[in-house]
Amino acid sequence: MVCFKNDIKKIIKKILSPRSSNEYIRRQEFILNILLFFSIIAFIIINIIRLIDIIGNPADRGLPIIYTLLILGIFIFLLWLSKKGKSKISAWLLIIVYSLPMFYSFIFWGADVPAALLLAVLVITLFGVLISARMVLISTLIINIFLIILTYHQSANFIKMHHYWRLENHEVADAIVYAVLSIVIALIAWLFAKEIEKAMIRVKNSELALKKERDSLEIKVQERTKKIRQIEADKINQLYRLAEFGRLSSGIFHDLINPLTAVSLNLEQIHSKGENKISDAKNYLSQAILATRKMEDLIISIKKQIQQDNNCKLFSINKEIEQIIQILAYKARRADVQLIFSAGEEISYYGNASKLGQIITNLICNSIESYDQNSKPPKSVQINLTIHGEEIIITIADTGCGIKSENLEKIFDHFFSTKQKDGRGLGIGLASAKHLIERDFKGKIKVSSQVAQGTKFLINFPQKHEN
Repeated sequence: MVCFKNDIKKIIKKILSPRSSNEYIRRQEFILNILLFFSIIAFIIINIIRLIDIIGNPADRGLPIIYTLLILGIFIFLLWLSKKGKSKISAWLLIIVYSLPMFYSFIFWGADVPAALLLAVLVITLFGVLISARMVLISTLIINIFLIILTYHQSANFIKMHHYWRLENHEVADAIVYAVLSIVIALIAWLFAKEIEKAMIRVKNSELALKKERDSLEIKVQERTKKIRQIEADKINQLYRLAEFGRLSSGIFHDLINPLTAVSLNLEQIHSKGENKISDAKNYLSQAILATRKMEDLIISIKKQIQQDNNCKLFSINKEIEQIIQILAYKARRADVQLIFSAGEEISYYGNASKLGQIITNLICNSIESYDQNSKPPKSVQINLTIHGEEIIITIADTGCGIKSENLEKIFDHFFSTKQKDGRGLGIGLASAKHLIERDFKGKIKVSSQVAQGTKFLINFPQKHEN
């Protein structure tokens, strides 16, 4: 018994399964197959009922059984046609099959016959489900116009209709026919609603999947954009370092020329004194060696600042600041600015020395350039280094021209500079300094300034020891 049921289920599933690969057409084809299958079942029942009526009442004047048998054969043919991939043709023929008895019933028995009205509802529903929503309006309009014209002609006796059915008592067979038609209409509505529900669920799932994919894509784009901006920032920082040292090159060469001149003069003194002045020669050689060491220290400091060294190591912040001051000494002398460095103790830090040097160089240069020709002496830049608990604090202050209050929030923006009119500022230095402090040192930079009174930069970051 169980095997028989399974076989029946397989046969029905095979009959109802659609062939099309298009989702929309596949849904229509599935509904069409179900309608044709149940129409076949329904008309088998109707034919049995008509046969019983004819046997029980040979004078019955209902719809001839030959017509119901013909309609049953047509339904079987339409199901075969749909299974062959001609679902659109089969749908139109199905609507025509239901329309013919509807029009026949209206013309023969009147525009108010119940079975024909149910068939009209069924036809309109079929148009909406199997063809298109537009055809619902068109078919409704056509049927209503037809009924109005037909009623007019029948009331004027232009078309003869048969009223005998109004005088006869309703039979159970009639109720069954109405019930079958109602069930078919309900089945169509249920299938349509079910398919819409499935479509809505698919749409909702697709929306959720799309939203998830969009969110994932946005995260990927943000991560990628962040990486690209990071690469751009690093390249800009590197170019800015080279540009900044290009601006400082004249001062660097000047500071190299002085000890080089000292070396040359002392060597000439040795040559001119002759072999008998050994003690003087030693003194001159000592001075020459000191001068060369001074040049060596300066060149090492310059090389260290120019090179992009990404290696972390333990270094002295005090010595790093002193080397920067040495590099900027000529720039400060030309501007008649005194660089004053004070530190309470020697502070070591594990990290990137060249990046800290880049930050300090930029801030000291800005402080030196804050003085103009109208600035009155004494002109100085105070560099203070302290440690408070586990936090390192560096302040760089000047008494120069200051920064306007409306520009204080913009000075750390890329390509914003208050010195662009003078052709000196690129608007990169402070933005790069802030970026390096926050990214590489996990610290913060603050600025306070008043016009004509000076500017103070405060850097604080946690002390980091070698792991």
